[in-house]
Amino acid sequence: MPRFILPCLIIVCLIIPSASCQEENRKIPTFDDATTVDQVETQINEFAQKLSAEIKDVDSYKNFLQTIGETSIAGGEKVLKIAKNDEERQTGYMLKISGVKALIQKDFQTSPNQKSKYQEELNTLIGELEKEGKYPLLVNGERFLEFANGLRPLYAELTLEKFEQLKKDLRQWVNKQPVPFEPIEPLMLAIQVAGSEKLSKNNPELTTKTIQELITFVQSSECTISDEKKKETIEQLKLYSRRCVGADLKLYGKTLDDKDFNWDNLRGKYVLVKFTASWCGPCKNEIPGMLRAYEQYHDKGLEIVSVYVWDKLADTKHAVEEEKLPWLIISEELTEKANQPPQGKAYGIQGVPTMLLIDKEGKVLETEFRGQKIQTRLVELFRKK
Repeated sequence: MPRFILPCLIIVCLIIPSASCQEENRKIPTFDDATTVDQVETQINEFAQKLSAEIKDVDSYKNFLQTIGETSIAGGEKVLKIAKNDEERQTGYMLKISGVKALIQKDFQTSPNQKSKYQEELNTLIGELEKEGKYPLLVNGERFLEFANGLRPLYAELTLEKFEQLKKDLRQWVNKQPVPFEPIEPLMLAIQVAGSEKLSKNNPELTTKTIQELITFVQSSECTISDEKKKETIEQLKLYSRRCVGADLKLYGKTLDDKDFNWDNLRGKYVLVKFTASWCGPCKNEIPGMLRAYEQYHDKGLEIVSVYVWDKLADTKHAVEEEKLPWLIISEELTEKANQPPQGKAYGIQGVPTMLLIDKEGKVLETEFRGQKIQTRLVELFRKK
């Protein structure tokens, strides 16, 4: 499973369950019969697959977060009881942390401006691991999220001067962390900020420049991670550069009828590109907004292309037929069978949905192009015509 795709968001059942089935789905597993870590993880994933099929709106999403949060915590505690080595114990802590974070997210969905009652529980858990010197990679990742969330309000009103300070703060933070450390997260934050609408409009080359600066930083002696981590990080930064603001995007591959996809045919149009999967709940939640946009703007020059990654062909076809998607579809399974590199790998896609807006010349105009931003931006673009 690719990084950043929570197992709890997997959807394989495309049939809406009945009310009685829904009640059955919500019963949290007891893990009484689980004797290995793999069995616990399997039970959590299978439970999540059933539960996530109920996500239809904000309220059902909050119910999902509450239930899967409690499930992950229970599963983590079970793993810690049966763990046979340090690696398995780390899995137990990861499950507990994931569960608490789901509960925090549920509280955030309910009251965005109030601190979650579960935040202190997360801080205590991370603090205990940090004090004992255990699992530094896991601890550092959580500490970074805390650090990054603290930065965001400070840079709400972005200027180039504030952005330069942000990059400085992130580099300093990376260097303060003990090895091993996964540096890609803070560096990606800098890239995302550089690609924000406020900065990229005034300085379209800023994202590309920032990526190159960060690659140089990782290569330097300033960055104290291992050579292996440097190599991995630089590769991810280079892949991201292919889909950052201002980059030339060139999709290829096979459509559902096994024909070659022709990207050049879309020149002169705005294109919404969505990397997606049939089992992804948040991906499904974007479809109503995309359908509205397609209906409003297709005749005015908007195209949509969905690239189904990490997905079986039969599941892709089922999802497209069920949702009655009228736009262009690329199947990674057929693309790979034709001995072409998969699009997700070519563009460094690490989670779905990843949604981009491409301009008439084929350059990336917007990243994180989701939700209300779709309507807002398209109104602005087509009003100019």
